[in-house]
Amino acid sequence: MVVLTNQKTLVRTDRIILQRLFIASAVVALSVFTIPLDLIESEEDLKHNPKFLRNSQPTSGSQWASKQNIVPYESKYHVVFSTGCSNFQDWQSYVFFYHVLQSGQEGHVTRIVSGCNESQKQELEGIFETEVASLAPGRFHLHHTPDYSRIKQRASYVYFNKPYGMRHWMEHVLGYPDPSEEQDDDIIMLLDPDQIIKRPFTAEFKREAEDWKTEPESLRVDHGSPFAQVYGFGLRWKTQIDLAYVFQNLSTPITSMTKSELEDYYHAMGPPFIATAKDMYSIVKVWSDVVPRVHDQFPQLLAEMYGYNLAAAHLGLRHMLAKSFMLSSVMTYRIEAWEKILDPLPTERICDKNLPQESYPHVLHFCQRYGVGKWFFNKKILPKTLLSCDGPLLQEPPYNLVDLYSSAIYPGVLNVIPLPMSRRRHESFMLCNVIRDLNLALVHYKQQHCASANYEYNLTFFENMTWVDNTTLVTT
Repeated sequence: MVVLTNQKTLVRTDRIILQRLFIASAVVALSVFTIPLDLIESEEDLKHNPKFLRNSQPTSGSQWASKQNIVPYESKYHVVFSTGCSNFQDWQSYVFFYHVLQSGQEGHVTRIVSGCNESQKQELEGIFETEVASLAPGRFHLHHTPDYSRIKQRASYVYFNKPYGMRHWMEHVLGYPDPSEEQDDDIIMLLDPDQIIKRPFTAEFKREAEDWKTEPESLRVDHGSPFAQVYGFGLRWKTQIDLAYVFQNLSTPITSMTKSELEDYYHAMGPPFIATAKDMYSIVKVWSDVVPRVHDQFPQLLAEMYGYNLAAAHLGLRHMLAKSFMLSSVMTYRIEAWEKILDPLPTERICDKNLPQESYPHVLHFCQRYGVGKWFFNKKILPKTLLSCDGPLLQEPPYNLVDLYSSAIYPGVLNVIPLPMSRRRHESFMLCNVIRDLNLALVHYKQQHCASANYEYNLTFFENMTWVDNTTLVTT
């Protein structure tokens, strides 16, 4: 264990060999408190048996997909994202698939959808075949799993579906834990449904094309060398969690890691995650095991992300951490690559629709609220029927949005929010690009599936845009 903490003197090959041995020992140790899969007969076991609640894992059973549906993939790349069974995530999924094609992203793409009942499942499969799979026949896939959000009797947490759904997909589609050696070398890219791919991922990165938190040991996704985006929760995944409880009093190397090691390789990791299939499955097994106990102590939104960080660190899988995989939060100047990506752009090009692909991060993550003047965006208050023939398109901000306003006002909020120029540039970049990218996907949907359609760009977040425009201090 100590040797892995101080690997800088070893050549990379030796480090990977030691790391594989370390991962194997960690997984064996965890198996002490993991219920064997063949002892779990159904989803009900997870819901009603405390023993299973503590050690909830995917299983074979009458309600759960069997391995007879294993699909041999020809591409080594697998882009995967996890959703629930709702209209809200249906339109996000369509936008996701559409921009996979627009970006030139390689590989097969799978939506893991959890919690559909039988009628919902049949309806979604029909819609998927007609509207999504047809975009790229043979490349786009839908994988159903049970609803894991209620595996704990005391509370529901929808994001349990991400680790459990990933494990279900890897076991029932990729064939884990018994894949071929070639399958182990596949590259898994785990994203969120509200991430628009702008610049494609591969298994190799260029040092100068990215903004790295720490100088990466490797620029290639390989066994023992996964990658992730840096987020803003620091090391709270460790400091806010009782490790003894999470790992059931078994020893974990996390306790002996130095602060510099934690900061360099495990600092607030989040999606996009990129790893070999072998490493991703190792992480997913531990992740799905510990996340209910993480949620016991931290029953909040980020519990599943804390679980991923704990699993990766427990296995000693040092991540190469990038700032430029994603732009999302306009206030995270040091965590996301705002300076690298936006500083070279003159203000008049912030909303330019003809920017070259290298001017973007890999993904735009539209999980925040964005506002400049009367222009606003929040995915949560968009119509559930956004993806339709009759619904309007979103009204797009003007190209000179940055110059028009020095503050913002949000729906339902009376006070005006001052915006310094740097934040105004960030907000405008996200507003212009996210709204435009949603519209591109919606227009394509209408063109492909509607005999007649509404192409009016008049959907706004304020009923009266003129009133907002006249509000004190909004305009420059």
